Amino acid sequence: MIIQYTSHFLKEFKKLPKGIRELAVQQEAIFRADPHDPRLHAKPLKGRLKGFFSFRVTRNYRVLFTWKDKENVLFYEIGDRKFIYD
Repeated sequence: MIIQYTSHFLKEFKKLPKGIRELAVQQEAIFRADPHDPRLHAKPLKGRLKGFFSFRVTRNYRVLFTWKDKENVLFYEIGDRKFIYD
């Protein structure tokens, strides 16, 4: 699996508290091994975000991503769930 990152994702990732960044790296490793792993709580999004998916980093932090094709993923956004879906 190839994961690409938007410049916005990378910018927001750097702003996260260190502990959240470390958890995000762990969750990405789980995602790489099995994007359907139940620990991720991955789900398709609806409405204006149709075509995107999210998975949990913590109870409050999410990664938004989209599948470019069967083996390529674009990590689009990372942040607090209160703001990430706006």
